[in-house]
Amino acid sequence: MFRRNIIDLKVVASFIIFSLTLATVVLLQPNDTGISKIRNYPATVCPQKLSDGTSTSVLPSRDILVREIPSKKNLLKPAKSALYLSLNPLLVDGYNSTSINVTRSQSRSLATVTCAISNSEQWFVGGSGTVSSRASLVVTNSGLSLSVVDLVIYSANPAPSLVTKKIRANSSKRIYLDTLAPGESSIVVRVVTKSGRVTTFLYDQRERGLQKFGADFVSPSNSPEKTVVIPAISSVPLVRGRSNQMLRVLTPGKVGANIRAQIVSNDGSFAPIALDNITLESNVVADIAFKPILKSRNFSLVIKSDQPIVAAVKSSGVFEGVNEFTWSTAASQLEDLAMHLGGLQPDFVFTGKKFEVRISWMLKNRKILSKTLIGDDLATWRPKNGILWVSFLPSEPDIFGGIIFKEQAGLSSLPLVAGAQLESAAVPNLDARVIARE
Repeated sequence: MFRRNIIDLKVVASFIIFSLTLATVVLLQPNDTGISKIRNYPATVCPQKLSDGTSTSVLPSRDILVREIPSKKNLLKPAKSALYLSLNPLLVDGYNSTSINVTRSQSRSLATVTCAISNSEQWFVGGSGTVSSRASLVVTNSGLSLSVVDLVIYSANPAPSLVTKKIRANSSKRIYLDTLAPGESSIVVRVVTKSGRVTTFLYDQRERGLQKFGADFVSPSNSPEKTVVIPAISSVPLVRGRSNQMLRVLTPGKVGANIRAQIVSNDGSFAPIALDNITLESNVVADIAFKPILKSRNFSLVIKSDQPIVAAVKSSGVFEGVNEFTWSTAASQLEDLAMHLGGLQPDFVFTGKKFEVRISWMLKNRKILSKTLIGDDLATWRPKNGILWVSFLPSEPDIFGGIIFKEQAGLSSLPLVAGAQLESAAVPNLDARVIARE
């Protein structure tokens, strides 16, 4: 009997405590209902060293948290340097600005790429599987579980091939294109992530014996669209004074496409004969050479098609006395963006209709400057000195931007896109009325 009374008192006490807690919630938070959103930037990955030179990841600060892949301990530590030299892929803690990787080889070639976290689907328009190519896909799994990716290989063969790869947790795998498409000179790779946290890079390197022909990263393109904008293409000077340009394009659907391309430059806008009214077969990669005669330092290419396509332009030639090339890839619409450049002095190219872009940048002496760039069809900007950091605030939605790096070490280009998008997660708030109904 005495034991039963003790149990009854415990039940009553528990009920009183619950009632007081519920009353406190109702009094202090009577309208605290619904859900809250937690917003942050996901961690990104910079590529490993892929050449015989140096691989430098340009980070937001020396205090940003990083982890090399693979690592025995899955702990992030301060980088201790904003210019991080690494032999391995680098996981960079989430931040509201974009990091880039700069790879310089001993043969004086320059390659740049955005440190990123891959989407579920990526298109790489570039690379080759011939004997003179050392092009490779680098798939990095920065997560703690097995990843599976499908590689769909398009070439001159109308039947694309499918290869599935598994990547162990906290590891990276380098896959050479000549093993995926032996002997194929024109390749497009579609990467579909089936599971895991994966980042993929395509590093295109050309050589024959001891002779080097340049190297560059191929930035991932958007999903196939009917209008493709390649905002930043360089007029690379050749020995004979003309640029050598090649458009690579693919229609991945079941129906072929008719395309028409327009060059947009400070010399005017026009459709070159080589790129006017072209018929493409479905699932067949086409390489189309064109040689625009331009005085402009850089230009853009706008491609319109009656079917969704992916495309990129390879600019090649003798640059600063050595063979070099760069892949200019399509860009998505320019959004508010900040990027770390580590003291580089690139050209910025923007294309759109009657637009303004607010630009702020930091010099090496930490002084911050700003200006508003106004353009119609095309606008370019080249800072007088190297910059550590730059941000862009576009006035209109239909503006596209890209970067072209030119230095004695070589030539490279990037689309102006963020390495990671702001993510949000829903968290339910405490709702006393819900508790009461239950």
